[in-house]
Amino acid sequence: MKLRTSVRLAGAMLASMISLAIASPASAAGTIPINPGNVPTTAAGFGTRQCEQNLGGGPFADQDVWVFVLPQPNQLGQFVSLHLNFSTPNGPVTRDITTTPTQDSAIVDDMGTSKAWIRTPAGWTLTNGSTTANITGNPEPGDNFNLTHTCPASGGPTGTPTGTPTGTPTVTPSHTKLPVTGTSFGDPSFAVPLAVGSGLVLAGSMVLVLRRRRDAKVQS
Repeated sequence: MKLRTSVRLAGAMLASMISLAIASPASAAGTIPINPGNVPTTAAGFGTRQCEQNLGGGPFADQDVWVFVLPQPNQLGQFVSLHLNFSTPNGPVTRDITTTPTQDSAIVDDMGTSKAWIRTPAGWTLTNGSTTANITGNPEPGDNFNLTHTCPASGGPTGTPTGTPTGTPTVTPSHTKLPVTGTSFGDPSFAVPLAVGSGLVLAGSMVLVLRRRRDAKVQS
């Protein structure tokens, strides 16, 4: 009787521990800094710019979107939180991204490797400082997380476009092509009737030749 009671208690304790483990959010095992080669930068000035619907969306009229990635998922695990430092016209500002998504930030773990995004007012500069990430893995000295790309605002604080890098040459064609009218020979809608018509003409010619040969034999 005592053995059965002990087994039941052990089972209940095990189930309770499993439930707590499932319900509890991931705990941080280490802290790593941002890749120093990525900062300082504005969203418009960053080398890789891309707007993705499931990573913050955009482009927005007055907001920049920043997207971060945690490389080496087997070693570093997933993001638990990010602590970001920005330089703004009104002074330094910090922003945090956590596992609890908000309208302006989220951690995304279903894209192959852990990613995080945040929206900020247009024109802010991401700085190094204490910009760090708490992760579930076990980092080694020199491990970093990366700013993978940005989606700059379509209009900066003063209304000037920031999504297009400055100094980018505009290619202007040297010759103006005449407008194309009619149907080209490469158009399938033209090629199919042409092929059918040619086949009918060829078949008719063959029938005519065979008939003439037959008539010639009959006369001879």
